[in-house]
Amino acid sequence: MARPLVPVDLGWRNIVFSLRTAAAAVLALAICYRIELGDPQWAALTVYLLAQPTVGAALSKGLWRAIGTVLGGITGLGIVALLAEAPELMVGATVIVVFVSFYLASRLRNFVSYGALLFGYTTILVAYEGSSSPLDAWMVAGDRTAAILIGIGCGTLMTVLVLPRYAGDALRASLAGTRRDLAHYAATALRLSATPAEFARIRGRMVTRVVQFDALRASALFEAPDMRADGPRLQRIVHEFLLVLSVARGLHVRIDAFAGDAAAGVETRVRPVLEGLAARIDALAADGARRPDAATLRHEAAAAAASLKASGREIDAMAGRVPFDALANGLLILRRAGELVEALALATMIDASGAGGRTVRQPASRPGAPNREPLLLGLRGAAAILLLTVIWMATGWSEGFAAVAGGVITLFLSVNQDRQIDAALPFLTGTAIAVAASYLVFVFVLPGLEGFGELAVVLMLLLLPAGLLAGTPATGALGTAIGAMGISQLSTGNLYVLDEAGFVSNAFALLGGMALTLLVLAIWPVTSAARRGSAWRRAVGAVLPGVARGAIPPREGSAEIVSLLAALLPRLTLSQQRDEDFFRGSLGVASSCIEIGRLRVLSRDAAMPPDAAAGIAAFLEAFAATLERLGVAARDDQAALAAAEAAIEALRADLAGRSIAPGEAATALLQAGASVRFLADRFTIDRAYLARRFDDG
Repeated sequence: MARPLVPVDLGWRNIVFSLRTAAAAVLALAICYRIELGDPQWAALTVYLLAQPTVGAALSKGLWRAIGTVLGGITGLGIVALLAEAPELMVGATVIVVFVSFYLASRLRNFVSYGALLFGYTTILVAYEGSSSPLDAWMVAGDRTAAILIGIGCGTLMTVLVLPRYAGDALRASLAGTRRDLAHYAATALRLSATPAEFARIRGRMVTRVVQFDALRASALFEAPDMRADGPRLQRIVHEFLLVLSVARGLHVRIDAFAGDAAAGVETRVRPVLEGLAARIDALAADGARRPDAATLRHEAAAAAASLKASGREIDAMAGRVPFDALANGLLILRRAGELVEALALATMIDASGAGGRTVRQPASRPGAPNREPLLLGLRGAAAILLLTVIWMATGWSEGFAAVAGGVITLFLSVNQDRQIDAALPFLTGTAIAVAASYLVFVFVLPGLEGFGELAVVLMLLLLPAGLLAGTPATGALGTAIGAMGISQLSTGNLYVLDEAGFVSNAFALLGGMALTLLVLAIWPVTSAARRGSAWRRAVGAVLPGVARGAIPPREGSAEIVSLLAALLPRLTLSQQRDEDFFRGSLGVASSCIEIGRLRVLSRDAAMPPDAAAGIAAFLEAFAATLERLGVAARDDQAALAAAEAAIEALRADLAGRSIAPGEAATALLQAGASVRFLADRFTIDRAYLARRFDDG
């Protein structure tokens, strides 16, 4: 089947979303007309910028928008009162407020960040418009604030009253669906039933599900205060979900490597165990709506552990008759399969019982490299607004403020985004479409209308397609721009005046300000690349060496690396190879902490031959020193990578070259060989991450 030109969601939920958003915008406009506010379009525009699919998201975004609006209005009035007679100082003060708002927005998350942006935006509105007539500044501030608050109220009211969808319900459905899909993903890895390319696509979809779950979690916690106590529990579930993604990927690679092993007997013993685990996982996940109880989960986890342990003993018994590497690979697969089952079971038990069962200490807060991204975003936002303001003042353009407003809106879309042009361009495109359509309606339709009722019908017809686009994730920015900018261009106040020249001038200024700001974004990109570099240096140059030397507990080190990744997860676009390299590499080194910790334990195991134990201890110290060197070196340091690889290969060769027979010593050596093989894999499948190629170009 051919793909649709515009993939619009025509499901009933999206149709309801479109209808109620359009109705809320028309209602807000009617109230503003009734009380004769100066610029009623801000109420309708607010409805579309605020529109959210769930009650929790609408309440959260509405509250923070209201807070930002009120604080911005007060700040703008203060600037006008103090500096209206000194334009240069007034502009300087406004630009400083813009810097502060963007700085705060970059440091905060979710709708709190949005509130910080609205603080700066409202300050500009009140300060710049109020400065043109200082005596009317209070009226300007009052009209803007009232219109925006009316838009917030109407949008939120419609979301609550018209077939509401609560974030808590959506969260529970998302949790059940994500847990079910992760289980099938794990079973796919165990069965090796997908090619590497297909498996990568499945993993990409699962990462998207986890990110969406995290966003719903934030909305649900706001909507339902009783769920706030569940915040740590839900965060822990996200952590376990990420571990499932990590372990399943490494497991898929290792099982696939069986084809290259000389000993088919190892595969013969391991395969039935993996198939049995996959069948059990699929059976538990078959009913996604039913959550297994804790007792069932413990029973299944114990049964899985018992079958894995029995299979491991069979492999140990083959020592001396089968090549060492084949046995080590088999043990590594069994070990990783056990960790996969444990992560899946733990995530479900946390959800079922509200307790984590096993306690994992949260990583300590450690000083790292300063995050310069908020500072740079603040400086860039201030510079862009200053540039637009200077152009406005130098040309004396009567519609210059529209250019500033368009620039601020475009800058909003660049906060906490790495692909900033991609985020802002659909909004510019939607604004252009809205302007063209609004011009036709403004010139040819509005003159023939009589009364607000006819205007409301026309607006509803125009806004319904925009709402459908806005409610579809792939076209959200485009639809929001068409709805918000379209209705704002048509909301001319209680008295209609056919001013084509003024309409065109305002539209040109709006689009021109957006286009010029896009140019600023292209010339001065600010992304999370520095934060990724800092996370990489911490993980590779500090955490892994700390675990190797025993200064950092393995699970604590793994948890810290996963936490660093989780903070950056919303910024990753896994269709981009660099983002994929960073994502999978971060999870790989998190798992490496566990394997390095196992080697430390084995080096002190009484069953380990003394010379082998000494070799492992020497390797850990040399490996730690090499990783520290890699962590401070320039990216893609081939010499450091080669040294680390050589140390791993030397230990692998030493372990594999020993004569072994079934017994405790063979078991210890094979366990060490499995860990070394895992570390060696990182330099093959995660080499781009270790070489820090994810932030090239």
